[in-house]
Amino acid sequence: MPTPTFQRLTPDQFAALLHKFPFTRKINAVHMHHTWRPRHADFRGHESVVSMWRFHTQTNGWSDIAQHITIDPDGLVWLGRNWNLPPASASGHNGNSAAGPFMFEMVGDFDAGAGHDTFGGAQRDTVLKVVALVQQRFGLEPGTLRFHNMMSNKTCPGSAIRFQDVLEGVAAARQDLQAPRDLEPAESSPFPDEDDLAVQQAVRALGRVTDITGEGGEAEHKCAEDHLDGHGRGDPVAGLQSDQSQRGSGLDPADMAALRPHLVNLRGGKLSGDGETSSTPQDVDAIFEQHLPRWAAEGTADKIRVVFFAHGGLVSESAGLRIAHKHVRWWKDNGVYPIYFLWETGLFETVGQLLQRGSQGARGFTGLSDFLVQEAARALQGPRIWGGMKWGAERAADGPSPGTMIGGAYYVAQQLKKFCDQHGQRVELHAVGHSAGAVFHSWFLPAVQDLGVPPFKTLHLMAPAVRVDTFKARLLKRLQAGLAAETTIYTMLRDFELRDNCSGIYRKSLLYLIHHALEDQRKTPILGLEESLRGDAALRAFFGLDAAQTGDNQVIWSRSASDTGASASQSTAHGDFDDDAPTMNSVARRVLDKQDADPIVGYQPAAAGQRGWVQEVDWPSGLTAPVAGPAGLDWQWTPSWFGTPPAPLPSPVPFAGTS
Repeated sequence: MPTPTFQRLTPDQFAALLHKFPFTRKINAVHMHHTWRPRHADFRGHESVVSMWRFHTQTNGWSDIAQHITIDPDGLVWLGRNWNLPPASASGHNGNSAAGPFMFEMVGDFDAGAGHDTFGGAQRDTVLKVVALVQQRFGLEPGTLRFHNMMSNKTCPGSAIRFQDVLEGVAAARQDLQAPRDLEPAESSPFPDEDDLAVQQAVRALGRVTDITGEGGEAEHKCAEDHLDGHGRGDPVAGLQSDQSQRGSGLDPADMAALRPHLVNLRGGKLSGDGETSSTPQDVDAIFEQHLPRWAAEGTADKIRVVFFAHGGLVSESAGLRIAHKHVRWWKDNGVYPIYFLWETGLFETVGQLLQRGSQGARGFTGLSDFLVQEAARALQGPRIWGGMKWGAERAADGPSPGTMIGGAYYVAQQLKKFCDQHGQRVELHAVGHSAGAVFHSWFLPAVQDLGVPPFKTLHLMAPAVRVDTFKARLLKRLQAGLAAETTIYTMLRDFELRDNCSGIYRKSLLYLIHHALEDQRKTPILGLEESLRGDAALRAFFGLDAAQTGDNQVIWSRSASDTGASASQSTAHGDFDDDAPTMNSVARRVLDKQDADPIVGYQPAAAGQRGWVQEVDWPSGLTAPVAGPAGLDWQWTPSWFGTPPAPLPSPVPFAGTS
C-alpha cells in the first residue's frame, strides 16, 4: 500500500465531518489512548502520524493505522482509520463493522512522574469536545467513554489522568454543545466553503481502506511504540494493574454502572452482596422507583414493556454479567426495559470439590463413551449438584415466613406489584428463560401471580432444562388459566440435540446429560427435548403439536426453515440460543407484537462458536476447567468411582450467599 496522506482538521472541522460522515457502523463507545511515544517534544506533525501508520501496518501487520483520529499537542485532529471499520484498540473490545467503539489517541506520555507530558490546554479541550460530540452524535451516555486501562493491563491513557475528571469535563462540554451555534458546526466557520471542501476530502481519505479481513477483532494497541523511528519498544509499565482494570466478567466500571439499573444479583436465592456486583433491597427499590419510571417517562410508547430474563443455572455470575451486557442496550433500543436475574448458585464451588475428591487415579483416560460420562456424572453426585441449583431457584421465590429472609425474586415481585399498581394498564410484562432459567421462572412467575401482579403478555423458554412434571405442576395449569397470554419454546430438533456436545466431553446436548444423569431418575423427561414434548399428551395439546401450530402457544424448532421473522431459530448448540440472532429477534418481535416484515433493531451476535457449559463456570483457585480433545478428557478420574462413590455432601448443598 502506498504511504497515505493524513489530513489535519480543526476541532470545528472535525465536528462538521462527524455531522456529515456517512456512517454505516453504529458507535456504542469511545475509547481513549495515549501514544506514550512520541511525547509532546517528539511530535513532528504529519511525519509522526505516518510513522505510526508504518509501525501499525508494517510491524504489527494491521490493515491501517489503529486509531480513528489522533489529537496532537496543539489540539488539532489528524484523521486515521476508516470510521466505518473497527479500530485496533483492545482485544475483545474492538467491535465489528456493524457496531463498536470510536477510538482516538492523544499524542503524549501522560503517566505520573517527572519528565512526563501534561494533559491540558488546547489538547485537553479538543479531547473533551471530541468525546462530547461523538456521544451526542450517537445518543450515548457519558459513561460510554472507556480508558484503555479499563480494557487491558496498561496505564494508558496515562496514570496521571483521572477518569472522573475527564467525565466531568465531558459533561461540561456536552452542556456547551447545547448552544444553538453548535447545532450546525459547519456554519459557524467564517469559511464555510473551505470547510465543506475539507469535509468532502476527509470522507474520501477515510475510505482508502474498506476491508480489514484477516486483521481479526483481537488487535491490541500497545501504546508503547516509538513511532518516530518505527521500532517497537517494550512498555516499561507492562504488568502494572490499573485500579480500573477488568474483573472476572471483563466489564469495566462504566459497563457495570450502565448495567446496574437492570440487574438483580442472587446467591442461594437471596439478594447477594458478594461478587462483582451486589444487589441490596435498596438497589431493587431503585430499579422500580427511579430507573424504570424515569425510562418510562422519557419514552414515547403507550406501553411500558418490561422483560424479566433468567439465564441458565450452570452459569456463573461473571458469565451472567456478560450475557446481560450483550442484551441490555439491544432491548432498550427496541423500547423494552430488561431486568436480568443473576442467580449464581455456588455450583462452581461444589463442582470443584467433587472433582478434587476424584483427582486420584490415572490422568488422561481417553475414549470415554457418553454412557461412561453419564455414569461418572452420577458418581460425582451430579444429581445433588443439579438439585442444588434448583433449590436456589425455589429459595429465590420464598415468601415471608418466621425467622427466614424472603427470597430475592419474591422481593422483586413485591416491588413489581407496587409499580404495576401505580402505572395501571400501561405496564406490559414479559419473561424469558434460557436453559435452567425455565426452572427459575417456574417459581418466580407463580410468586408474581400470587401477589396480584397482572398477567404476563409473553413467556419465552429457550432450550428449557426444566423437568416436564415440574413445568406441568408449577406452570402449565396457570398458563392455561391466563398466567401468560402467549408461551413460546425455542429448542433444537432431536437430530441437532444429538449432535451437540458439552465442551467436547459429552457428545450430546446438556439437556441429554440432565435427562440421563443429573436428575434423580434416569431418563427423566425434560421440557426442551423433542421426544419429551411429543411424548406428553398435555404438552402436545397446549403447544398444538398434533396439528399445524397456529395458536398462541408454540414450539419453534431449531433449525427453522427461515432465519428471519417471528418464528425463526438457528441455534444448533444448547448454550447458543441467547446469542442466536434469529432466536433473539424472534423473541423481540413477539414481545413487541411485530409482524415478520415490521422493522426492529436487529440483534448482533457477540459470541464466536459454541459456548459449552464448562466454560461458563468460574472454577475454584487451583483447579482449571476440564479441557477435552476429540479423544476424551483431560481431567483425573477412575472407573472405580462407579463402585465406590465419594462421600456424600452435606444437605442442602452449601451456598455462600447471604441469608
